Amino acid sequence: MSFIALLKAWLLMVPVMIANGVFRELVLRRFVGPIGAEILSVALGIAVIVVMTRYLLRPLAGRSAAALVRASTSLVLLTVAFEFLFGHYVDGKSWTELVANYAIWHGRLWPVVLTALAFMPFLWGRWALPEPRRVG
Repeated sequence: MSFIALLKAWLLMVPVMIANGVFRELVLRRFVGPIGAEILSVALGIAVIVVMTRYLLRPLAGRSAAALVRASTSLVLLTVAFEFLFGHYVDGKSWTELVANYAIWHGRLWPVVLTALAFMPFLWGRWALPEPRRVG
């Protein structure tokens, strides 16, 4: 899977994950509070990642470990770069605030989402069967 193909797959996930964050802030926080909203949003985000990558990362099936490491690293780096750039320049958050999202020891669960994302190329690259070839 080329970097361009991987980038396209990642770009398809971005609006869905942004919608998850908006849903967390506008809906879930009202009903379950900030901690419950964070937990539910992480669970929903991971579910979205699993479902979307099942189809988007199908070209990784049967690839080498090195290719899977490259894909995993690329997905995580794209996501972290987006989080910091979007969070700071669009959402207006301070760099300190953005770094605080990675403090799992303070109950922040964003690293769990990144870990799930990092695992997806290995899940679908090793355990998924390659797409069947169509004859005729």
